[in-house]
Amino acid sequence: MIQTLINWDRILFYRLNGFVWPGWLDRFFVLITEDDTLFARLFLIAVWIFLMTRGPYWRKRALWLIPLIALSDSMTSHFLKDLFGRLRPCHREIASLRLLVDCGPSPSFPSSHAANMGAAGFFLALGFRTWGKRVLVMIFPLLVAYSRIHVGVHYPLDVIAGFLEGMFLGWLLNYFMGKLPSEWESRISDRET
Repeated sequence: MIQTLINWDRILFYRLNGFVWPGWLDRFFVLITEDDTLFARLFLIAVWIFLMTRGPYWRKRALWLIPLIALSDSMTSHFLKDLFGRLRPCHREIASLRLLVDCGPSPSFPSSHAANMGAAGFFLALGFRTWGKRVLVMIFPLLVAYSRIHVGVHYPLDVIAGFLEGMFLGWLLNYFMGKLPSEWESRISDRET
């Protein structure tokens, strides 16, 4: 059963990564997947500043993003990847591999990028009441997660597992924020006004 799932995962990876996409799409996915580029840093800073200026509710959510992403990243990078130890596709000799970025030294399962994007995206999406806004917020995190397959550094199961892990952490934080005692809520609101 597990071996069948891994075989399907590899077949899907070969189909998605091996497809000849237009050059502009390759450049787009490289741009959003590389977290050390100026674009990525400026984009994330701009989103965070925007949230900080949207009033107490969104300011609180923006501040909670920092420990949420720290937890997601450390849980994935320093525990789960070592636990599973799956090699990245770019660490294997694959003739048809289209590697568009540096492979990276860490194991493959689960994807840290997908986990962090799943956590942040789902946590922010849950801040909205309407499904339309929630779906809109999730588009960018899903694109970043998929980009890891497109650029050749993760298998689809790595991305799916990472994204689901992140979504769970985002949901958990949102749940516990709703359970904060009301006196804590009023203290937080008093400090922010």
